Amino acid sequence: MLIPWNTDAPIYHPPWATGGLIVINTVVFMTLWASGVPEEQVEPWMLAYGDGLHPLQWLTSSFLHAGFFHLLGNMVFLWAFGLVVEGKLGWWRFTAVYLGIGVVQSALEQLCMLGADGGGSLGASAAIYGLLAMAMVWAPRNDLSCILIVGFRPISFEISILAMAAIYLGIEIATAALDGFGWGPSVLHLSGAALGFVAATWLLKSDRVDCEGWDLYAVFAGREGEKVKKRKKRKSKTKADARTAGQQAGAKRAAALAEIQRLLGEGHARGAYALNKKMSPTIEGWQLPEPDSRQLIAKLLETEAWPESIELMVSHLAHFPDAARVRLKLGQVLVRNERRPAQALRVLAKLPEGSLPASLEPVRKKLLDEATRLRELAPPELACEDW
Repeated sequence: MLIPWNTDAPIYHPPWATGGLIVINTVVFMTLWASGVPEEQVEPWMLAYGDGLHPLQWLTSSFLHAGFFHLLGNMVFLWAFGLVVEGKLGWWRFTAVYLGIGVVQSALEQLCMLGADGGGSLGASAAIYGLLAMAMVWAPRNDLSCILIVGFRPISFEISILAMAAIYLGIEIATAALDGFGWGPSVLHLSGAALGFVAATWLLKSDRVDCEGWDLYAVFAGREGEKVKKRKKRKSKTKADARTAGQQAGAKRAAALAEIQRLLGEGHARGAYALNKKMSPTIEGWQLPEPDSRQLIAKLLETEAWPESIELMVSHLAHFPDAARVRLKLGQVLVRNERRPAQALRVLAKLPEGSLPASLEPVRKKLLDEATRLRELAPPELACEDW
């Protein structure tokens, strides 16, 4: 006896539906067996030949089995190929495909046998052969882990899904040929496989399933793994481009900083300020180092460039919030040069107790007094900002 039990094919979804179908088939068989239901009571649920069309039988016949070994063989292979197919589809799409193959095959079978003198069929074999064909289309190069029991000695081995499918389909084709391709078990199995092949091809070609270039068509065309290779190449190129972009940004940042330092050294505060402002939207995360930022603020204050110095001090505090001296200077400029006492009081209120040296505490208190008096005399300011 051959038992395929595992696969190395990618499993993106756990086999909940596969396990559920195995349980349902087993429960149905054991219930009928244990209760001793007579065969004539089961016949209405089998697929009947020569007795018209019975849509309910198209579904129920797939859950009936003729004996224990019939059930065991079907369930073993339902597990093996269900792993692969449900692993790519997910439980609900897998269930729809499995039942769809079973129903359509049964409908065609009953239609073709309308002129028969009786008889019928039962079992999940046609749907399982459909899963075999789907696994062959989607994962031909992947292996099935199998156990072959010869006598009482188990032999484990691996075989590709393509080879497994070729063996079983080859046997069915040979058997059907010997029977003159009359309507029998082999033709039933092959009809299920044909439906599975069509379903697998449609799902693949319509991009409802991604086999990453390892499908049967890619293998035969010599393009196996092409999507994975392209994805890796694209990812590698993206990393290389990001690395190059980072290097270019670093070089640009260093050049801009050197130019700002040169302008500051030569006393061109406004030129240094303009270049700094230009770099902010150009280089992501641009910010002058703390010493250079303080030096530029000092140079702007020397030239009495009050709006520019305020803007730079606000940016400085956003990046270096503990710069107490800069905050004190900003409050001073707002009170004495810009006449914005309410904004100054808001800025100075964020100076924690003890953050300034003792020599600057009188300056802070004086600025607070000036700002308070000025606010009472000056017209109301527009909404203050959170500096």
